[in-house]
Amino acid sequence: MSLNGEAPARQRRRGAELEDALLQAAWDELTEHGYADLTLEAVAQRAGTSRAVLYRRWAGRRELAAAAARHVIVRNRGPMPTLGGPLREDLLAILTWANGTEVRTTIEIFAQVGSYLAEEGLTFGEARALMMGGRSTTMHDLFERAAERGEVDPGRLTPRIESLAFDLFRHELIMRSGPVPQSTLEEIVDDIVIPLVRARAGRSSS
Repeated sequence: MSLNGEAPARQRRRGAELEDALLQAAWDELTEHGYADLTLEAVAQRAGTSRAVLYRRWAGRRELAAAAARHVIVRNRGPMPTLGGPLREDLLAILTWANGTEVRTTIEIFAQVGSYLAEEGLTFGEARALMMGGRSTTMHDLFERAAERGEVDPGRLTPRIESLAFDLFRHELIMRSGPVPQSTLEEIVDDIVIPLVRARAGRSSS
């Protein structure tokens, strides 16, 4: 809404520019009014467009809220680092990249997740899957490549172990309400994750 209480004039926007405007409007509505009061009509008014434009992209407010949170996270992190091994360097690179997210925004997202879960009857894992957009996880691909290089014992890989580094990082972020020290990231990688998945001595990649 504009300062005088009127909806902004509709603008001709297309493609990425339009989607960015819609997601930013949805995020602004979320942070100002909470998920319980989020409506597609309010988002459309704030973005200067129609509800039909939103419904062409998202089935409802559940999907729109998840997309808005994902948009804000990705925007604040910037480009993902180039990954290509060895495993330790890749793990630290991706955790350091995630650690670059603006902390205030991250905490705001966690604050919204509680009401999101309550309203939709979702578990945290289900909400996270929605926010990830159904994409294959980067961590799974990272461990698969490490296994192909012989750094990792494939028999030790499970979905829980593959997500462990990020799970521990997320816990630290919430508990600190601020960036995680680099020394803690190194502890997660060197003292916990790598020992769990390291290939046995003498194992080849063939």
